[in-house]
Amino acid sequence: MKVTLWGVQGNIPAPFTTAEYDTKLRAVLLQANGVPLNSDEQIDGFIGGLPEEDRRIIGGNTCCVEVSDGETLLVLDAGSGMRRLGLSLMGRPGSMFPKGQGVAHILFSHHHHDHTCGFAFFIPAYIPGNNLHFYGLHGGLEERMVGLQVQAYFPIPFQVMASKKFFYEPTVDETFEIGKFKITPFLLKHPGDAYGFRVEWGDKVFVFASDSEYKNPSQEEIDYFVGYFKDADLLYFDAQYTLFESFVKEDWGHSSALIGVDFAVQANVKRLILGQHDPSHSEVLVKELHLRAEHYRDELYPDSKLEILIAREDDTFDFS
Repeated sequence: MKVTLWGVQGNIPAPFTTAEYDTKLRAVLLQANGVPLNSDEQIDGFIGGLPEEDRRIIGGNTCCVEVSDGETLLVLDAGSGMRRLGLSLMGRPGSMFPKGQGVAHILFSHHHHDHTCGFAFFIPAYIPGNNLHFYGLHGGLEERMVGLQVQAYFPIPFQVMASKKFFYEPTVDETFEIGKFKITPFLLKHPGDAYGFRVEWGDKVFVFASDSEYKNPSQEEIDYFVGYFKDADLLYFDAQYTLFESFVKEDWGHSSALIGVDFAVQANVKRLILGQHDPSHSEVLVKELHLRAEHYRDELYPDSKLEILIAREDDTFDFS
């Protein structure tokens, strides 16, 4: 099983700004003082040796995660990152999507714009013969998809996209199978309802828990979430807010990194990915929130081996 992040922002795409570029460029140039950069080899070596936070950007696309075992392709949410996923599927060696023989299973946590806006730009959907299977726990899934591309808001209707389309409505808390994947949807706390997915592949577990709020949960609610996070190798968690913001923005449906740490430690999660970044947060602040989360883990759970990561576009986690 391989998990790839194609979009990690929350609410709305947030492109890298000139001011953020200047900040990152300054950090890089300070490290170049006295370093010979007179050839391509020297430049490549310098860039390759930079810390990850200076060598990469977090990325501005909204939520889209690819999960694949080489035979079956799952796509979790269709935010703006789905456009890049589509381009990747069209260009991969041996890909069946350019030939109209590709199959993708697309699972929706919910249908807010930031989780659906990329589908209309997903190139494999326009190619005859490709099979797209849609899964959503909200009623009227096909009507929701059609409604995203009515002509008043988008020039190409959903029905005109030439791929074959199939629709399924799983049941919350009930496991279903797609290929070798066992998938269990569970209810998240978000306006209009959202759903997470526990994805099991052999003895490996990936949990996708985007867009959820955990304010003053009861013990029953804590047990519910911990049960689905339990022993996950990888947990993608909504860490959009600072702790202060998570209390001020009550009922907005998002959480903070520190709450993610609490849940992850209780559930014996191996790696926690802090995602759904607030579009108003700079990379500098996102990194600061990551450091605070690590400090919180070390202070409250000194024996914990939990690894905490910032969600970045193009991150890939291979459990094969």
